[in-house]
Amino acid sequence: MRRALPQDYSVDSTGEFPLSPPEYLFYLIFQTSRQRDLSFDRAGGRGTLSLTQLRTLAVIRRIENCSMKDLALFSGVDRTTLTRAVDQLVRGGLVERWSPAGDRRRVIVSLSAEGEALHSRAVEGAVSRHARFTAGLDETEIRAAARVLQRVLRNLMDDPLEAETLLDYGRPLGGRRAAVNRSAP
Repeated sequence: MRRALPQDYSVDSTGEFPLSPPEYLFYLIFQTSRQRDLSFDRAGGRGTLSLTQLRTLAVIRRIENCSMKDLALFSGVDRTTLTRAVDQLVRGGLVERWSPAGDRRRVIVSLSAEGEALHSRAVEGAVSRHARFTAGLDETEIRAAARVLQRVLRNLMDDPLEAETLLDYGRPLGGRRAAVNRSAP
């Protein structure tokens, strides 16, 4: 006797998607990110660095004199993994770590000259891969998708200021956010 299939409560009412549109959106976000990471791993050329280490370098480069707190926020990497990645990057001479004289508990990291050079090489590869991944999309479509994801991220986060901090990704506070606030109705 055949077992009855469970009822699927997540079917798109129009039949366009295999899941309801919100569920499918998050499924696609997950799969897109996963496939991008797998593509990065297959591309190689990263030497002995892990994807976490390269993401760590990218955040440190973007947020000059980056605190470990900011590094954790922007990288999305748990503290234990992040500390281990930074330790390895310091040992490898790619990152410098220090504490300000006034606050020995605070840890700041920045890229060394060797870290800057490695980051530059990694960015070149990422730019070409991203262009390939977005082939067939024009800038208007990419911007529209980014705006949708900005709204989703804002809706996901309990702290609006932290959401804006993530969305600004190291841009000075007087930049886009000030312009957006001035233009708000």
